[in-house]
Amino acid sequence: MAETERLMPSGGSQKKKTSFTGNLILGTIVACLGSIQYGYHIAELNAPQEYLSCSRFDAPDENISYEDTWVCQHGLKQCIALTDSQFGAVTSIFTIGGLFGSYYAGNWANRYGRKYVSMGASAMCMVSSLLLFFSNSYLQLLFGRFLVGMSCGTAIVITPLFINEITPVEWRGAMGSMNQVSINLGILLTQSLALKYADSYNWRWLLFAGSVVAVVNLLVWLKVDESPRWLLDHGFVAEAEVALFKLRPGTYQQAKQEIQDWQSSHAQNRDPESSTEAHSPPKLWQYVTDASYKKPRTVILTILTCQQFCGINSIIFYGVKVIGKILPDYSIQINFAISILNVVVTLIASAIIDHVGRRPLLLASTTIMVAMSLLISVGLTMSVSFLLVVATFVYIAAFAIGLGPIPFLIIGELSYPQDAATAQSFGTVCNWLATFIVGYLFPIGQGLMGGYVFTIFAAIAALFATYVYKRVPETKGKATYSDVWAGY
Repeated sequence: MAETERLMPSGGSQKKKTSFTGNLILGTIVACLGSIQYGYHIAELNAPQEYLSCSRFDAPDENISYEDTWVCQHGLKQCIALTDSQFGAVTSIFTIGGLFGSYYAGNWANRYGRKYVSMGASAMCMVSSLLLFFSNSYLQLLFGRFLVGMSCGTAIVITPLFINEITPVEWRGAMGSMNQVSINLGILLTQSLALKYADSYNWRWLLFAGSVVAVVNLLVWLKVDESPRWLLDHGFVAEAEVALFKLRPGTYQQAKQEIQDWQSSHAQNRDPESSTEAHSPPKLWQYVTDASYKKPRTVILTILTCQQFCGINSIIFYGVKVIGKILPDYSIQINFAISILNVVVTLIASAIIDHVGRRPLLLASTTIMVAMSLLISVGLTMSVSFLLVVATFVYIAAFAIGLGPIPFLIIGELSYPQDAATAQSFGTVCNWLATFIVGYLFPIGQGLMGGYVFTIFAAIAALFATYVYKRVPETKGKATYSDVWAGY
């Protein structure tokens, strides 16, 4: 504390224009490593699907037999025979694990802190990635995917929550969208490694790489302080002031004043219909059932489920297989290019989101996705490869500009600060349920309907665009719950 006292100005607390600090950037990067893990694991089975399930055998070097490789010499099978339904279960059980992780993550984060829950999630991700690497059976794959889903489900709740709590209001859009950028980076990392390791000899190393990312995430959390909002909510006022001072470019006195502003907001900015004390975060079931949370809860439910029902994970989970029906020799490379596009456009979204606003980007994103889903359907049903590839690229770009980054970002902005962890948990659980439905039913729907399954995604996107126009408030630059919901 001596250092902070020494740095206090003697003459006042005039606030400087907020800018980035090294600690703010570091905290955001460390939190986003959890989202990178989520993106990595959600897409890790896409490219190696045929090799893992014994549907295809491509040796990287015809002069070396599988028996001479390290993995074989340590008792690991070249592949694990799986039917399409079994592979679908292995893919989708990740979402069930994610649902469990997200369900409890809000309460864990409120009780133990954002930092230590994230460290625990990284430790679990490391262990479960190793389980997947050493799997030799269908049941082992199921168990490993369930556990890695739990860890990622926890991480995807904490990342946007932590970023929202450490970032100044005027930068929340840009910094909050880093969550989706990181998810896309995780997907890109998977597809990049797949260019080298997606074959009959090396596919297991794609699963092993997830443990490396988890170890890095676990270690760098040691360099980051706990969220100042969590510290404040648990009575650690002095610690919250110090943590915030490290995150802000101004003086200690200015950080202290911001903490006092938070305290005043917590005391005064509470919905009069709510029976919940300002300092007492709601449990998840209370949030689901209490009428005082109805407005944000309904919007969060709709946005987080429709993000998935618009069909994005039909490409993320099964893009190689979908594109491979028309372009089997280039499906992995096209999927890699799609992942690069996803990252680039999401970065563009992060640069404009605080200028354009949330609602316009959501509306533009979903409207374009309606048209592209219909064109993907045409490309598949009529076997027009050029149309399929172009429509898929534009579809991914449209998702990345709005429907990708905004849903997880907007949860905290629609909620009271003390409700944010529970709201984040609720929204993420809804998202996981929708992800499971799409992940499990898409292969079935494609088998029954072929390319026409994308017309369903188009219809849902059209309905969702209408809902956004009528029901979703703009949150850009609004610091309080009352400002956000004025007029709704």
